[in-house]
Amino acid sequence: MDMINYFQQMFDLASEGELQGIWFWASCYMLVVCLYSAYFQIQTRYWASTVGQIHSLGLKKFGISNDLTEQQYRGRALYSYVVNGKNYEGTRISPWVFVTNYNAKGLLLKQQSGINMPTEDTVTIYYNPKKPQKSFLIKANKFGIFVTLIVAVAPFLTYVSRFHF
Repeated sequence: MDMINYFQQMFDLASEGELQGIWFWASCYMLVVCLYSAYFQIQTRYWASTVGQIHSLGLKKFGISNDLTEQQYRGRALYSYVVNGKNYEGTRISPWVFVTNYNAKGLLLKQQSGINMPTEDTVTIYYNPKKPQKSFLIKANKFGIFVTLIVAVAPFLTYVSRFHF
């Protein structure tokens, strides 16, 4: 069976609500999204850096919930920096965007502990040399890139083991 026929068969199965078709297309989606994310993370490892001013850093409630255990949080930052005499402001902490609940918000604080702050009110900022307005406070690390690649291929590996062995 050639690849186009296989894709058509998986499309038909997914249209019918069959697990194999849904799993296949979900795996394709994860592969594309995670490979792009890994590519982007690798690029950020080569971004330039500068020291800027940190204006705020902490956690922000994400969404609305009356139940404390269901309240979601994400990291929050505001910083400014200068590149080639031009002022910029940034809010992104990391290429990895974490949204977590109240019980796991310590993960966000742990992520923020990786921010390099030479002094109490300054911070190292990593920015795209071609587009200096794009910046992060934390560079992607090898472990994070590895995890992204695992997440990219794991659904396909489980798909193959379930439906083709």
